[in-house]
Amino acid sequence: MAKKKVDAGNGKRRKERAAPVTGATSVPAPSAMLEEAPPLPERNGKIKLMSLEDFEEHRQSHHADIRNAARTAPRPPGKASGRTARTPAPSAPSAMSAPAGRRKSATRPPTGEIRKHYVIDTNVLLEDPGCIEQLRSDNENACYLPQTVLQELDKLKRQPAKAHLVSRAVSAVEAAVLRGHLRVVTGDYQALALPSSAPEVKSSPDQYIIADARSLLATVPREEPVVLVSNDRLLRIMADTSSGLRSEEYRCSIPFRSESERYTGFVPPADVVPNSFTWEGAYPVFHDRVLATQEVKFAPTPWNIVPRDVYQALAMRLMLDPDIPLVSLQSTAGKGKTFLALGCALEMVLKEKRHKRIFISKPLVEIGPKLGYLPGDLTEKTDPYMEYIVDLMLKLHNEHRRAPNALAATPNGTSLSRLNPKVIQVLPINYTRGRNLEDCVVILDETQNLSREDLRTLLTRMGRNVKVICMGDTQQVDAPFNSPENNGLNWLVRLLRGNPGYAHLVLRGRKSRGPITDMVVAAGL
Repeated sequence: MAKKKVDAGNGKRRKERAAPVTGATSVPAPSAMLEEAPPLPERNGKIKLMSLEDFEEHRQSHHADIRNAARTAPRPPGKASGRTARTPAPSAPSAMSAPAGRRKSATRPPTGEIRKHYVIDTNVLLEDPGCIEQLRSDNENACYLPQTVLQELDKLKRQPAKAHLVSRAVSAVEAAVLRGHLRVVTGDYQALALPSSAPEVKSSPDQYIIADARSLLATVPREEPVVLVSNDRLLRIMADTSSGLRSEEYRCSIPFRSESERYTGFVPPADVVPNSFTWEGAYPVFHDRVLATQEVKFAPTPWNIVPRDVYQALAMRLMLDPDIPLVSLQSTAGKGKTFLALGCALEMVLKEKRHKRIFISKPLVEIGPKLGYLPGDLTEKTDPYMEYIVDLMLKLHNEHRRAPNALAATPNGTSLSRLNPKVIQVLPINYTRGRNLEDCVVILDETQNLSREDLRTLLTRMGRNVKVICMGDTQQVDAPFNSPENNGLNWLVRLLRGNPGYAHLVLRGRKSRGPITDMVVAAGL
């Protein structure tokens, strides 16, 4: 708490406020308080009293200052005004001599001393790039990085599956070194009969990391421990058996989440961006492209689809909004992204007549062993990748008892084995260069398997009156050169977040397409 400054007559005295006392207290009548109370101190023009104890302390301090002022010597001649030159008697130090907000902990070492020296392993940096500031604990400890760890990161950056993790770790290391929060240490390899250069990838770097950590033992005081922080149990065993070293497991690991997972579409009220949601109690509130607040209504059921939860209802609200031409959806498997997008697309094309056609595009990425080249023309080659679209169309029409006349390839047909290309058409990514799409709804499924360049190529084909719905899950990356951090969906959210023509939402909920999917997702398989 801040100290209170009270002036009375010619005297000056500083008095601290005691901490507010919780519990039941008797409050005097307002009239009595007004009769006994001196003028209240002000801070920035506003009265600042925390509790009844504050008021009582202020009253006592006020009367004490008046008594002290009466005993003060006369003013020196030649000074018509001003405060007395009397020096107040020094007071004995106490625990309350410093404000409560700045009081130092009894266990914190004195200024300039270090309690622990942490040496960080590679796996800790990859799991949590913020581990440096976490371990420093506001200048309480010192952090070091072995030279061998930097060489390990240099080799791991060439692996597509780990390149995004290495990039985050290197950025954190660079920032910490520039701020002086991290030092790089190199061990004496010759003293341990190790080669003078760091090991290659094929050999274990553990001995070199231990040598780097042991190099600190001769430079730090003996009472300050050197601790190797690693999630590698074998390395910790080797460090514990090495004289003078200690090891600890890093327990603050944060699972990696991509940008499309971190930005859920819901933001705090202080960080509102266009086309985002906030919670007011138990109810969501939508902030449109000009940040105007709109009450969310759940009445619309496009193509007779009844949402299972609030997130599906909000997703349909974004997809049906004519003022948002680009929408992206992120969720784990089975949350209904494609089903909802197809229902909204059919509603806008066949019922509301906002657009003329539906285009569906998906990266042609196989899972598991390659099956080789497929026979037939372009349509026959893409049919296996789009079978799930036909299945969802049948589900939409069978569950809601709609005749698929407009979608069937044959007039008045009742089978959806072939779709009507005038209404719905598959759009191969390989042949989109140079095309111009207008008056249509475009559904881009499995966007996480698109590269940044592929997604830019697709989105720059869009002309007038186009609604684009991008869907995916950054934890289901199948493309060999993509990663949870480096993929089309993640780049889309990272670069377009806050744009008035773009909205993003993460679908959640307890139920998915079935009990097996629920069980697998909950177990984290």
